[in-house]
Amino acid sequence: AYREKYLLESVLRADASAKFPADSRWGYFPSVSLGWRLTEEDFMKRLYFIDNLKLRASYGAAGNDGIGNFQYLSGYQLSALPYILGEGPQQGLLSKGLPNPYMTWEEVRTYNAGIDYSLLKQKIYGEMDVFYRKRSGILANRATTVPTSFGSALPPENLNSLNDRGFEVSIGTTGQLRDLYWNISGNVSWSRAKWDHYEEPDYTDPDQRRINAKSGLWTDRQFGYLADGIFTSQDQIDHLGYDQDQKGNTTLRPGDQRLKDVNGDKIVDWKDQVEIGQGTTPHWMAGLNADLKYKDFDCSVLFQGAMGNYTYITFMQGKNYPTYVYEERWTPENNNPNALVPRLGGAGTNNYYTDSRYKKAAYLRLKTIDLGYSIPKRILDRIRVSQVRFYVAATNILTFDKLTKYQIDPEAPTSEGGRYYPQQKTISFGANVSF
Repeated sequence: AYREKYLLESVLRADASAKFPADSRWGYFPSVSLGWRLTEEDFMKRLYFIDNLKLRASYGAAGNDGIGNFQYLSGYQLSALPYILGEGPQQGLLSKGLPNPYMTWEEVRTYNAGIDYSLLKQKIYGEMDVFYRKRSGILANRATTVPTSFGSALPPENLNSLNDRGFEVSIGTTGQLRDLYWNISGNVSWSRAKWDHYEEPDYTDPDQRRINAKSGLWTDRQFGYLADGIFTSQDQIDHLGYDQDQKGNTTLRPGDQRLKDVNGDKIVDWKDQVEIGQGTTPHWMAGLNADLKYKDFDCSVLFQGAMGNYTYITFMQGKNYPTYVYEERWTPENNNPNALVPRLGGAGTNNYYTDSRYKKAAYLRLKTIDLGYSIPKRILDRIRVSQVRFYVAATNILTFDKLTKYQIDPEAPTSEGGRYYPQQKTISFGANVSF
């Protein structure tokens, strides 16, 4: 630090891993961060309404050796199945495949820039950050270097790379008006990742390229079929106008899911898949925290939320189905064209990955709330007690989302359904006493 204005911090890591050969075992990863406190400059002193203004920039590198052991060595392993030789079964050995003597670290480089600020004696304060992260040398197997007749699987190599970028903004206010004190702050962030290079075939079919290609595209695109409700009569199937099951619609019955022929070629197949969502990881995250105090009463509230992600609703055989599975399933008596669950034992197309079960998982949740009352100090002094505070606190008592009717928590991992241990709603009462 120089004159409390110009800040510099640097780090150099030297890491070694036995998972790599001797020539590439060591990785060297530097990091540096810079800071400039503008409010310490003379030309900023005149701007009395600025309490604090600081600019930040940083660069950091790190390594990842999260791979199997000794993949750079050739060797043998026990075969999965025994061989019948001589008088009985014999355990055999198999080659572990071609080794890669040049395997080395995956490297992660992160760039960040930010601002810290405070105005009007902290009546307004917050931070703003943007970042860009590059992962290179991700291990992958070559897709098109040798023909399938080569006779051995190629070893993993440091081929793939991706990047992700994002920002975060936080803003808050603090102050006091007579007996009312407040400190309220909120934050919102966004991030998403994209493949720079993904080792893949050179697709010649435009639909294969559209659905399967990854290089230069977002990492979390989800493809599936577009559903068009449920067949409610045999007449709808007979006049469908295209072949949905690729068997002349002979397997379809009322209660089966109807799919759209997106490309209009009179047949529903893999070419009719389209992008139906942006993955199961939220792109947007937000929070709001409030601390309020009025005389001897206090209140603390935390809201959290996320959006830009999806979850897929599945119904697993052999599990305890939630109530909505029975209430919203298709039956001859409940001939609902918008039923969530097609007929049991229906056509194979009912199991296709479709947008009808790929639901937006955005939510806003009142995560915690705490209300308290502290007995005035003038009363406590008489009984020689320093503090007595009564409170009521609650967690997860209020959630706004579109998954409630499916009995799925928006924070649950996708496709878990009833197997996810649920968020618990709690309400507690108590007292804090200090002598």
